[in-house]
Amino acid sequence: MEQTNIAPATGASPGFNFRDYLSFRTMITLQIIQIVYAVVAVLITLASLAAMFGGGRSRGGFDEFGGGGGLSPFSLLGGGGFFGGLIMLIVGNVAWRIWCELIIIFFRINKTLNNIEVNTKI
Repeated sequence: MEQTNIAPATGASPGFNFRDYLSFRTMITLQIIQIVYAVVAVLITLASLAAMFGGGRSRGGFDEFGGGGGLSPFSLLGGGGFFGGLIMLIVGNVAWRIWCELIIIFFRINKTLNNIEVNTKI
């Protein structure tokens, strides 16, 4: 549950202010992070499902020529397979969520500090 005891900045015009946008007072990254989070979470889930049910290693690309076989997330997690994909599904999505939450926390700290600054001006 999010606390909503922060008073909004007084004197601010409702809606989008292009002058604030150009002077970097309006942060757009918060909205972008939320969209990017959803897209990457879907990609992590699809890659994990592909690893789980993909039938193991593929026999294409550079494997025929003795190349490939480097360090990939799938090889580090047991060469893919069901359990590697399951670990990637859980750990990948949780780690991605934590990373995005940390970025959002920085923006909320900035917003709170701006509200404190506006409310304490004489």
